[in-house]
Amino acid sequence: MARILKVALATAGTAIAVAAAFFLHPRDGARRRAVAGAAVRRESDSVAALVGTAVDPRSHRTRTRDDAALAGRARLALEMGVGTGAEHLSIRAERGVVRIRGEVDDIADIGRYETVVRAVSGVRDVDNLLRVRVTDAVRPQPLFA
Repeated sequence: MARILKVALATAGTAIAVAAAFFLHPRDGARRRAVAGAAVRRESDSVAALVGTAVDPRSHRTRTRDDAALAGRARLALEMGVGTGAEHLSIRAERGVVRIRGEVDDIADIGRYETVVRAVSGVRDVDNLLRVRVTDAVRPQPLFA
């Protein structure tokens, strides 16, 4: 078993040395690295085309910053457009989809809040999870048989 491990390590070391000599050659190394990089980019583009929108080349940090800015713009639009009541809502954004969650006093407010958020630039879709606040006066009474 030890002999097999030694042979495997020697083979791996030789392969690494040959690859390093090939790509780090003083005269031809730069061209070889450019050709290899282009091949990797072509393969990456092919995989991205097959996968579709699941591959996002932007970094997570940039996307998170953009999402936070979009949520802030949506909150500001709600506060300016509808006034009081919007400060108690939860507003989150992810890849252009804004999620509004919370309770409102009137059923007409649900559609109005969604319309205001849809008008914000950068919003692709709105996930409206608003519901009407139920008070004791309108809370349904359970039926007993």
